[in-house]
Amino acid sequence: MAFVLSRSREESKRALTRADGWALRLSPYNFEIEYIRGVDNIADPSSRLYCGDDDEFSEEISPWEVCVLEPQSAEILTEKEIRDCTMQDETLMQVIRSLETQSWPKNLSKFKSIAPDLNFINGILVKNGCFVIPEALRKKTLKIAHAGHPLEAKLKAILRRRVWWPGMAGDAEEWVKSCAVCAVNGRPERPPPMQRSFAPKGVWETIAVDFNGPYLKLGGISILVIIDLRSRYAIARPVKTTKFEHTKAVLDDVFEREGFPRAIKSDNGPPFNGEEYSNYCSMRGIQTIFSTPFFPQQNGLVEGFMKVINKAMAAALSTGASYQKELQAAVQSYNAADHSITRMPPEEVMTGRKIKRGLPLLNYGNAGHDEEFLDERDRTAKLQSKEREDSRRGAKPSRVKPGDTVIIERPSRGKGDSRFDPKRFTVLQENNGSLVLSDPGGQRLRRHISQAKKVQQWRDPASEVASEEVPADPANDTANANERPSRMKRPPQYLADYTRAIDANLKE
Repeated sequence: MAFVLSRSREESKRALTRADGWALRLSPYNFEIEYIRGVDNIADPSSRLYCGDDDEFSEEISPWEVCVLEPQSAEILTEKEIRDCTMQDETLMQVIRSLETQSWPKNLSKFKSIAPDLNFINGILVKNGCFVIPEALRKKTLKIAHAGHPLEAKLKAILRRRVWWPGMAGDAEEWVKSCAVCAVNGRPERPPPMQRSFAPKGVWETIAVDFNGPYLKLGGISILVIIDLRSRYAIARPVKTTKFEHTKAVLDDVFEREGFPRAIKSDNGPPFNGEEYSNYCSMRGIQTIFSTPFFPQQNGLVEGFMKVINKAMAAALSTGASYQKELQAAVQSYNAADHSITRMPPEEVMTGRKIKRGLPLLNYGNAGHDEEFLDERDRTAKLQSKEREDSRRGAKPSRVKPGDTVIIERPSRGKGDSRFDPKRFTVLQENNGSLVLSDPGGQRLRRHISQAKKVQQWRDPASEVASEEVPADPANDTANANERPSRMKRPPQYLADYTRAIDANLKE
């Protein structure tokens, strides 16, 4: 923005942009543009909080008008209301009489403990400079204080500065929890403490698979990655597509040399979510293990290896070398180096022998690694990472139980979209943070608890926040699905007379 508004128009080699139009409109004014990074600009976060639709900008109404701030009638709680309701509140009237007589019945125990802080001023009960709100006005007080939708901590801070009543903190928390807007824009549930799975007892017992790609600059290929969970031995093969026929060819070639594993761990993407893959594994006695959708951390070993693949593909594109050679060299380098956890090369753990590559090898024969040492290294490293990650993420035992109602995060969202879709789901199962959910129509899906938020009955109707899954016009939803948004096109205002003259001539 600083560059666009500060540069000379004569130096521009591009077509006139919207930002250039702003610069032209501001040209009669004398000002200086100073660039401030978003992280240092205190006004930047405010631009991310707006949620709503604006009317289309009209040159005819006001060509220089960016926005109009109209005064709105704000709801106010007056002292007169508090005084009148205090006189009608039986409990507060008992408190006022007890302050005079110093005789406190049992039902006023909450007020008796703070009696030295209470005063009766101008017909209003006051506690340490804060109005004591009668029960009839508490919902109105919460509604006024909750303007702008502050979360629980800020709402309680606003209230504590001005008003008080017994149980005010709990009422404030319930008010926020029952707010639909706060629910769909709040934070997800805390993740539960990690439950680490240790290395299998034998090599090639359990393997993890995943795809990386597609690489459009390399003809749209994808890379199928296979990693043994004990040795960390990696295999990477390029495939034309992720269709099962190409995946099957790679798996058949690998299994012909290494044999069938006991289990394969994968995500829920194609082709692993298809019937062909399921039949392929069941016919060979292979157990299929799937991670929770949209939660790649559950297949972390193979996901972490994608950095090696990305670097190899980037090297091939930057140097013009063959991507097959770069991929093979990167995988061999990974397998030949000591792994950070096992302290042993993955290829030696996998094969049980030393392998000669480009460099000379003095001692051939068995690798001679210690299996107990490998298990101990694996266990120690995973327990240390569990403790570190649980502390970093603020992990807590799950408070979501079967039968609870939750909302889930949107897979993708733009500016102004709420974090959660307001559509409600019922929890059917919960296992170590993995939730099985059911929508009102009976359709089931899986999500991790860190992508969900437990909710209760909302105070506002659900229609206050519209769900993306119910389009405003179903008839036009399919037709407009592939259309990109565009600006409304209209002739410039300064050419209005010329346009009318042309239209008049055409009509004649």
